Amino acid sequence: MHTTPELSRIEKAGEILFRLRDYTPIPIILLAILFAQPTLGTLVFGGCLALLGEFLRTYGVAYIGTISRTRSYSNGQLVQEGPFALLRNPLYFGNLVLSVGLAFMCNVSWLPALVVVVFYAQYIPVVAWEERKLNHIFGEAYAQYCATVPNRWFPSLGRIRATNLYAAPQSWKPAIKSEKRTLTSVVAYFIIMTALFWFAYQGSMELPLISKLTNH
Repeated sequence: MHTTPELSRIEKAGEILFRLRDYTPIPIILLAILFAQPTLGTLVFGGCLALLGEFLRTYGVAYIGTISRTRSYSNGQLVQEGPFALLRNPLYFGNLVLSVGLAFMCNVSWLPALVVVVFYAQYIPVVAWEERKLNHIFGEAYAQYCATVPNRWFPSLGRIRATNLYAAPQSWKPAIKSEKRTLTSVVAYFIIMTALFWFAYQGSMELPLISKLTNH
């Protein structure tokens, strides 16, 4: 009988951060709202970048299915097609693009850099924990996959012609349904930033909001 080796400290941290992943963006979002000074240009550019990130997430979910924690289809096959032929963590790459896009929308110069730092501080341990699980589940098959696709964080342009890269996923519908909460959050954030821009443009609100709090 195979037993799972004891987790290292970084892997244990990754397991905890994975469970908290829905809550860790909240402080960044609050900072974005408090310091926001959005312009039409940053709303458009950041919005387009965020949409690209969300598409990358949805594309990855469409391949991986609903059991994303093990990165396998329901029949237990290791996913190696589509975006997973370009990099090992396409959903997290989508997260990064999405988060940076949202940061650009609020027009705070230091926020995109902070988002990148926080992203890697969270997901380096998460990926370490996930890779331990995948090695335990798939063994040699996963080791071969890692050798074929060494890129963890960014797509490999050298594999742009990879076999089955452009094959359509089994279905888009479950992926879109799975992404409903993320899409709702992104839309809500966009509405808030657009409202801040509009009220400031009309002269009925002074930005950033943090200036009001610190002046009282």
